[in-house]
Amino acid sequence: MKLRNNCVVVLFFSLALAPAVCAQNVTTVAGGFVGDGRAATQASFQDPIGLVRDHSGNTYVTDASGQRIRKITGAGIISTFAGTGHAGFNGDGRQAGTAQVNSPVGITLDAAGDLVFDDFGNNRIRKVDLSGNISTIAGNGIAGYSGDNGLATLASLNAPWGDVYDAAGNLYISDFLNNVIRKVDTSGIITTYAGNGTVGYCGDGLLATSACLDSPKGLAVDAGGNLYIADALNHRVRQVSPSGIITTVAGVGTGGFSGDGGQATAAKIGNPRGVAVRGGVLYISNGGDACVRNVVLSTGVINTSVGSTPGYDGDGHVPSATQFFSNGGIVPISSTAMLVVDIGNVRLRQMSGGIVKTIAGGFIGDGNRATAAAMALPQGIAFDKAGNLYIVEFSGNRVRKVDTTGKISTVAGTGVSGYTGDGGAATAAQLYFPQAVIVDAANNLYIADQANNVIRKVDAATQNISTFSTNLNFGGGLSFMAFDASGTLYVADAGACVVWKIDSGGNATVVAGVAFTCGYNGDNIQATSAQLNSPFGVAFSAAGDMYIADTSNNRVRKVNAGGTITTFAGDGTVCLSSTSACGDGGSPTAAQFNNPLNLAFSGGAVYITDESDLRIRKVSAGIISTYAGTGIAGYNGNGLSALSTNLDDPVDVAVNPVNKALYLVDDSQARVRRVH
Repeated sequence: MKLRNNCVVVLFFSLALAPAVCAQNVTTVAGGFVGDGRAATQASFQDPIGLVRDHSGNTYVTDASGQRIRKITGAGIISTFAGTGHAGFNGDGRQAGTAQVNSPVGITLDAAGDLVFDDFGNNRIRKVDLSGNISTIAGNGIAGYSGDNGLATLASLNAPWGDVYDAAGNLYISDFLNNVIRKVDTSGIITTYAGNGTVGYCGDGLLATSACLDSPKGLAVDAGGNLYIADALNHRVRQVSPSGIITTVAGVGTGGFSGDGGQATAAKIGNPRGVAVRGGVLYISNGGDACVRNVVLSTGVINTSVGSTPGYDGDGHVPSATQFFSNGGIVPISSTAMLVVDIGNVRLRQMSGGIVKTIAGGFIGDGNRATAAAMALPQGIAFDKAGNLYIVEFSGNRVRKVDTTGKISTVAGTGVSGYTGDGGAATAAQLYFPQAVIVDAANNLYIADQANNVIRKVDAATQNISTFSTNLNFGGGLSFMAFDASGTLYVADAGACVVWKIDSGGNATVVAGVAFTCGYNGDNIQATSAQLNSPFGVAFSAAGDMYIADTSNNRVRKVNAGGTITTFAGDGTVCLSSTSACGDGGSPTAAQFNNPLNLAFSGGAVYITDESDLRIRKVSAGIISTYAGTGIAGYNGNGLSALSTNLDDPVDVAVNPVNKALYLVDDSQARVRRVH
């Protein structure tokens, strides 16, 4: 599993504060396929989260990073129901298919059959009526917390996540970043129903408005009018009774998985994301180890409905033996049938007839042009000397190749999670959450097979795979890799907080950091005595110095030929301000970052993926600037200038040795993009 923070972050930067740079455009070179108008199993999602099913058998899925709500008919045909694919807000009173949305997440139906959804990035609750017209029913579009006891459309929400109606027609909203639940009554008046706005856990047995919540997400209501809250970072499900008293009904308060067959309040239920109630049973999505758990409300006993360990092991397995990866919305159809959004595997899956199968998403696209392919959490990229592009798909458990004609194929991995295949064809081998790839001068491929905690090698001559390096001290966070001038391999290990040097025999030694001692203890000391904090990236300059993306220290560090470490960029503080340029235009050591993940050198400049600041930063001639990205999340088109292009989650960069252009991975948008 990725060690970095995968939370949704929406930041706004004033680009007027950034220095001028020459105009560059950003285009997609791989990924971005949608697939409307065909069988849903031949289409793709980018970030499916919410789910609802209407009385006619149509299913609706919010595709958050895809900036769409998708509709799947009972016959299995998929289309876009709302959204244009470009993030934004272009007004109400229009047909939903022409309306811009911004990261839609939660979704429900009102009594009339109108579709209601959380327009997360627009800070609104919007409705699509039976005629297809869209309108706002709560939220004024301004992030904040205001408006109680007034019209809901005049109130400020802050990143609404989940919603549900009770039998009387009242709407409940998870006001995610405000850490409260809001209620909109049938007259359109909004109030706070649960939560006091303080992050934390408190208040059980008291009025819900005096309780502390932490990142509430999914909501559900039972026949008795009890409201259930997926209190995500409290690792609990809370219940608010009709009299307004809050209690915990599931979860002991720590992440993980435990407790089947016992009381739900003594069980570990992970990071719950979705909840649903049917027939006196509470269902909890993402309830530990990517499972859906069930709680019989009359007894309080918890068990697992579907799911085993995180990953993807294909379809056709019994529910208890099926791997999911970070579940979202759920719709229980009966005690033995259920729809589940499998977020990390970018699929909608169905449990029925004793097995699990994919009913939407999962399209791959090998043999076609790369822009007609779908990717599952692309992470790392690399080029060979001919300019062929290699892409690692984290939850896709593959390495893909885009040749110089733009055609995509799989060169390693079957798509199924596991650790098999050494000595045979790489395309028949199993990988498990691979993070990075690199190509040596002889065109051999090296893969940081993260969950397997090894480095795999694909031989250029035979295309067979082997385990190149394994070490009991690898920390389970093998990430981006680099070669020095002699062709020796280096890999950043975010789990062990070190950088490893791996010789031609696969033997690993620490060259920076202190194994399993994560932190920051200063510069101008030997790199092997310096503490790093979740380093993800490593690269070498033309001069032979090693540079490290010291991710959780929000710095880029430099190790010279003598082994001394210094800070090259970043002052160690996090850039969070919506009006700050994060130090652009000044010295790189005075700049701020927010999760720098990797870096690449080209033409005397270094390019850094500033992941949670949603930008690519450039350091040249001692000055730092933004090279690509607006600081605003949400896909806003192709072919735009680099400083006008939104990036959702830039994780890796690489330079094509043939055309010298910079390429980047935007994993939430499931794309590889070129800046040129």
